[in-house]
Amino acid sequence: MPHVDLLYAKLQKKDIDSVHIRGSIQQFQQDIQKIRNSLHSLVDQCSEGGSQPKRQRSLSPEVHEGIAAEVCDTILRHTLERFSFTDHLVSATLLQADRFEQYTMAFPEDALSRTLKAYPVLDGSKLKTELSLIYCKEEFRACCGALDLLQLFIENSLEEVFSETVTLLKILVTTPMTTAEAERCFSTLERIKTFLRNSMTQERLNALAMLSIEKRLVTEMTDFNQKVIEKFASQKERRAKFVFK
Repeated sequence: MPHVDLLYAKLQKKDIDSVHIRGSIQQFQQDIQKIRNSLHSLVDQCSEGGSQPKRQRSLSPEVHEGIAAEVCDTILRHTLERFSFTDHLVSATLLQADRFEQYTMAFPEDALSRTLKAYPVLDGSKLKTELSLIYCKEEFRACCGALDLLQLFIENSLEEVFSETVTLLKILVTTPMTTAEAERCFSTLERIKTFLRNSMTQERLNALAMLSIEKRLVTEMTDFNQKVIEKFASQKERRAKFVFK
């Protein structure tokens, strides 16, 4: 069903906000309800359009319509249950490092207010002060997501200094969400699982898989290309000479 894929793609956007979420979910529900209301005509078209098989079908058009209606009702019911609480999706935008520079010019007041409404345990004024400081510091902009930022606070013993931010981070990293960050982490996990399950012993494929999995480490090594060239040139199993004295 393309409507499910379309909703999923919309909720993967990094610049997600409460209006965008609410509009996307409402549009999805309207599309499914429209399909639900037109099932009778769709079943009639399918019954009249195709050639009749030699053997009579075991299920009548009425049964097919009933099954399709049940599927649509199930989708609508689960949509209401799954997206009854979406404020955590907006809360995650407060700690997206690639938006910190933007937030220094215009603080995300709406996202903060929805976060405080969703998690009243947080101290709003202290959280705003901490976030304002985080947005201004260059070292925080290098973090790749909520988990990376939380690890930075823990490793540098900043839990007490940024107590409210750490509390929010702990909530976000333990809450299932359909964001681009979560999808990237899931894809990396799938690549690792596929790599471990793979029985092929081709060194080139294994090396490419390792580069894909550890691409962040590769990009952080400024002299990586130079090391690869030196390693390649120093190998003895080469007909051509690449090292000259």
